[in-house]
Amino acid sequence: MCAVTDPTLGQLVIGVEGLALLRRLYTADGAGIRADRLAEIRDALDRADLDVPLGTETDVDAGYVQWSRSYDAPLRLFAVEGAAVRPRVDAWAPGTVLDAACGTGRWSEYLAARGHAVVGVDRSAAMLDLARPKIPGGRFEEGRLDALPLDDGCVDNAVCALAMVHVADVGPVFAELARVVRPGGRVVVSDVHPFLVTLGWQAQFAGEEGRVFIRPHPHLVSDYACAALAAGFAVRGVEEPRLTPEAAATPTAALVPEANAAAYVGLPAVVVWEFERT
Repeated sequence: MCAVTDPTLGQLVIGVEGLALLRRLYTADGAGIRADRLAEIRDALDRADLDVPLGTETDVDAGYVQWSRSYDAPLRLFAVEGAAVRPRVDAWAPGTVLDAACGTGRWSEYLAARGHAVVGVDRSAAMLDLARPKIPGGRFEEGRLDALPLDDGCVDNAVCALAMVHVADVGPVFAELARVVRPGGRVVVSDVHPFLVTLGWQAQFAGEEGRVFIRPHPHLVSDYACAALAAGFAVRGVEEPRLTPEAAATPTAALVPEANAAAYVGLPAVVVWEFERT
């Protein structure tokens, strides 16, 4: 049995069923779907096997040490996010590019293959240890998004992918990006969409002793825009790609597949910004 304060798999199932029910509540042909959702909710309430913890919460620093071992799996949002990011960075002429919060070097490797000199920064030494061998000519530094270990105006463009959700305040991050990117440079920022974060989407992965999750910070879409404008950026584009069936890979996907798809597929998955340093 779980402690009363621990979120359980059964509670998540009921929540997903409820979200699926809400999204179909007013559809003209939804009577049968609504009945199915209510039946599965009743079943979940009676299932003792679902009274198991969803995972153990950890912080960013400890979590990324464990997550580094499976981070290149790839993650469930990579395909959705990548399809929106690639056309933007593909337009850049070869130059010096910062991969801020580079992780294991997913975007660093992509950019290096397109002729860029890559500078990667990440707060996790474990992640950097995996990034460096992928780009032998790259420069990788340990550092935080709000205190980049780089000189002023030292890069032409920058990418910051799926990372600001791990900081409490995006303002200092945009201020640092504005400091290190030369005027006229572009910055592409992707992040978990605040809609998903508000619904309880977590950064989940298999840890050393079971499931682990890192609690994300719920930034509004306007938080990114306001912080970027205040730092001296102009907005040059924004996209909100939606969750695909493949990306809606949650702990309930196998248990209640119809409800899981009805709850999540089609919701905004990530937000992808393109800014210009003015």
